[in-house]
Amino acid sequence: MKPFRKRQLVYCLLAIVILIIMSFTLVACGSKTEAPTSSQQQGANKDLPFKGITLRVGVGSFAGEGVRMFIPEWEKKTGGKVEVVEFPFGELYQKLVSAFTSGVNAFDIVVCASPWMADFAVNGYIIPLDKYWDKKSDWDDVVPSQQALCMFDGKPYAIPLDGDNHMMFYRKDALENPEYQKKFKEKYGYDLRVPKTWKEYADIGKFFNGWDWVGDGKTHYGALEAMKPSDTSVYMLVNRALSYTDVKAVPGSLFFDPDTMEPQVNNPAWVRALTEYVDVKNYAPPDVLTYGGGEVRGYFAAGQSALLVEWSDPGQLANDPAKSVIKGKFGTALSPGSYELYNIKTKQWVKHSEVQYNPFLAWGGWVAAVTSTSKYPEAAFSFADWLDTKENSFKAVITPASARNPYRKSHFENVKGWEEAPIKYVNAKEYLDTIRAAFTQPTTTRDLGILFTGRYIEALDRNMQKAISGQLKPQQALDTCYNEWKQITQEVGLDIQKKLYREQNGLK
Repeated sequence: MKPFRKRQLVYCLLAIVILIIMSFTLVACGSKTEAPTSSQQQGANKDLPFKGITLRVGVGSFAGEGVRMFIPEWEKKTGGKVEVVEFPFGELYQKLVSAFTSGVNAFDIVVCASPWMADFAVNGYIIPLDKYWDKKSDWDDVVPSQQALCMFDGKPYAIPLDGDNHMMFYRKDALENPEYQKKFKEKYGYDLRVPKTWKEYADIGKFFNGWDWVGDGKTHYGALEAMKPSDTSVYMLVNRALSYTDVKAVPGSLFFDPDTMEPQVNNPAWVRALTEYVDVKNYAPPDVLTYGGGEVRGYFAAGQSALLVEWSDPGQLANDPAKSVIKGKFGTALSPGSYELYNIKTKQWVKHSEVQYNPFLAWGGWVAAVTSTSKYPEAAFSFADWLDTKENSFKAVITPASARNPYRKSHFENVKGWEEAPIKYVNAKEYLDTIRAAFTQPTTTRDLGILFTGRYIEALDRNMQKAISGQLKPQQALDTCYNEWKQITQEVGLDIQKKLYREQNGLK
């Protein structure tokens, strides 16, 4: 071959190589960088499996701290990042549904009420977790009632973070004072004791209302219950209504007739409950109508009242010396019961010789669910499970203001752990035994958990507030709510609601 032809061939080959290199460069520059999936990250870096991933967690007020306290260690362990977006308690349901349906402010994890699981699962907002369940930490340690709240259609859809039920707190130094015991018996004709019924609760509340029974020169009050709109007040009413409903004779009869889905919200048990609940403002602080869950917990720890019905959170705050003046001065018991219960089938009040207790799993407890829009479901499951390990969950339930209450068997068995906690719980065994008793009564009843649960609860809250403010009589307010509940059921479909309602109450 002649020299010039050799040079020509070399130039051609160089040109081809340059074109190839340029084409690859252009493709690389023109392509968008795809976010790595959690599976790709796991394969790329086993030591930091979620490096480069950021999870968004939507959570309601109260519960934010119980999530945030475990973020730093998970981030260090996995390389992932977590952002928490917190919403006001009363707006959480609508905010989450809006995010689900619009795609705006989408989340990887939602921390919400367990009764919303059916609603979110049927609508495809959250995913079943059975694919990841072989990695679930210590599932058998979770108490059965809380396990059930995480299941839908035979599959796990959420991870438990909390154990919720209503209970009563009382001031031992008030109820056990010999002078007060004498005066109370003179006025009411029976011994002052830890109230077993709502009548006793009201009598004691009125006795201790509006005077200095502490001896500190300040006015103190009889009882505290949340009454603020769009907060936790609606659950206070449901708790009372349950205590008057014969759910032993007719299981599942608190919210609806389980055979017909006829709303029961305006029956005599509910009317009595609302009438008595409205009366609480007469033996509570003057501004109690502005008190939500956070206020009543804090004010009880500050020594404001003799009685309180709430979740178990006040037991954390009242033991915290930085926030409480009543440490060692309070006791716990089941929420009051009744000697007579209303049977929705016979439409009669049934009298009993012993007090009947029907504990309420109000709100059910915070749970963590993975959204169907998450690009990182493995990472989301990992973080949710991290919140629920034996070790981390115990740290949460002994921490004031975490909004996480005992829900694992080990939480109840480790009494010494409570006594040796940073705030040194006093009377820990009594506190834990009360919570456990509420979980395990034969008539313990779940919160409402069907489609559009949030709308039913919002309607109840709005109408009961009209009775509290005096705009309507209790019967009128509940009649209005009855009509709204009927309409919601018709919109969704009676058959599907009936199926879900019966399933949640263990009925075939």
